[in-house]
Amino acid sequence: MKKIITILFLFFSFLGFSQKVKFKKGDVIVDDVVWMKYTDCGTFDSTCSLYNLKDEEIIFFKYIFIEGAVPKTQANPQGRFGYVEVNFIGLKKSFEIQETNKNIIEILYKSKIFNSEGDLDEEKVDRLVQKYGSDFSPRFKNYGN
Repeated sequence: MKKIITILFLFFSFLGFSQKVKFKKGDVIVDDVVWMKYTDCGTFDSTCSLYNLKDEEIIFFKYIFIEGAVPKTQANPQGRFGYVEVNFIGLKKSFEIQETNKNIIEILYKSKIFNSEGDLDEEKVDRLVQKYGSDFSPRFKNYGN
């Protein structure tokens, strides 16, 4: 019984600390507050741009898909591998990750990469780039897209 209560307590405590990220009419809303603006971040878009509240593009996502890069299966008959390259415009820094737009934005929000004026904090961006790195592009550089 104690184990069940402990598990329930942990489950509800995690729910209380998670951010609610929504995309609505060009705005990225975190916990019911407009945090950034976006364009082209739909389900079928191959790119996504994030803007600060001064309408300056500061982050650009690019989806990269490589046919035949992984073993073919019934679920993946083309052997398609995909990842997202996240670029910080103006800093010439990027990292690669396999996540959805929403999850990437949650990572960016939790990393606190913006200063009080809404501009990128280069030191925190460096930490984020160091944490995630660029694991995919060196591995798949010989494959055509």
